[in-house]
Amino acid sequence: MYDKEIVDAISMNHMYEYCVANRNFEVLKYSENILKYCDEDVIQVVHPDLLDVVPELVGMEEELLAMLDGDSKEVFVPLVFKLPDHYVNIHIYKSAQIDTFIVLFESITALTKEQLLSQQVHNENLLLLAEIEKKNAQLEVFNLEMKRLVDEEVAKNLEKQQMMELQTRHAQMGEMIGMITHQWKQPLSVIQTLVSLLKMKYERGTLTQTHFTEKMDNLLTQAVHMDQTVSDFQRFFTPSKKQDHFDIKETISSVLHLVGMEYELQNVKITVIEDMEVSVFGFANEYTQVILAILQNAKDALLSSQQTDKKITIRIQEQDDRSLVTISDNAGGIPADIIESIFTQYMTTKEKGSGLGLHIAKSVIEINMKGKLLVKNNKEGAEFSILL
Repeated sequence: MYDKEIVDAISMNHMYEYCVANRNFEVLKYSENILKYCDEDVIQVVHPDLLDVVPELVGMEEELLAMLDGDSKEVFVPLVFKLPDHYVNIHIYKSAQIDTFIVLFESITALTKEQLLSQQVHNENLLLLAEIEKKNAQLEVFNLEMKRLVDEEVAKNLEKQQMMELQTRHAQMGEMIGMITHQWKQPLSVIQTLVSLLKMKYERGTLTQTHFTEKMDNLLTQAVHMDQTVSDFQRFFTPSKKQDHFDIKETISSVLHLVGMEYELQNVKITVIEDMEVSVFGFANEYTQVILAILQNAKDALLSSQQTDKKITIRIQEQDDRSLVTISDNAGGIPADIIESIFTQYMTTKEKGSGLGLHIAKSVIEINMKGKLLVKNNKEGAEFSILL
């Protein structure tokens, strides 16, 4: 009875518990472990009411009776929660015996818990992703703000550096004007002497045509020399608009033409040694300023030293298809504790120095002209090397 073979098979399957009820919803038989899914006080009375045993079926009475009358083969109630922590699917089938049906409790606890856990993890991941997205948005806002602040600070520093570079250039111009004054003193003195001599001979009536022509040629030579000095000065402080090939010896000579007299007055001897003619590609005027900065650094070192025979040697040569210009002095060298930072911005050992001369020189050679500006101490003093 009650489809015995089927019921026995169900009883052997731990995933299922069951009960059998009639048309009056009286429970006629149930499996031993059905207490997992219903109240013990309810199930153990004689012929308990199915709707008390399985309250989830309340309201489905007509559907269950219709199934008994042959309108359907099964009534299915999915995902029912049973205290304390069970989940079941409820299947109701019509029994082979007249006016009875079987209620099966399919245990889906493990699967449901796994799905719930998976859903929980999924929801937590969604929350985590939402939080990450929120943090990323906040980080993007922060990065944008930091970029704005950095850009402002960089702009301020650039403006400050440009101002310092301008002040350094003005200081160089002041020094150059002083040097030009010395350059002009000799030709002016010669011009004054020649003019006085011509005037005296003219007043005495002893001025001959030959003498007049000779002295005028001499005056013209002095005027050309002074004009060349002004032209060199003007060209020196006019930035190069584009890179071009230029002769290193000629470029260095133009610097010495401007500053040579000043160095002579300070008893500093400059010697230029050219191993071979060398032409390079770059900004000629900026290159001259680099030469001047290094020469000024060497001169200051010599003037502050105890050296009596003050010398600066400039050597022009070629090394591995690159130009190499070394500028060395005999001032004793740069102290070991500062030689590594000699090119650092605002680094200076001079009382009124800006610390920008050598820094700008290194920037011009290594950034603008893709070369190298190095320094080391030799046996007599400091040695700067310019490679292009």
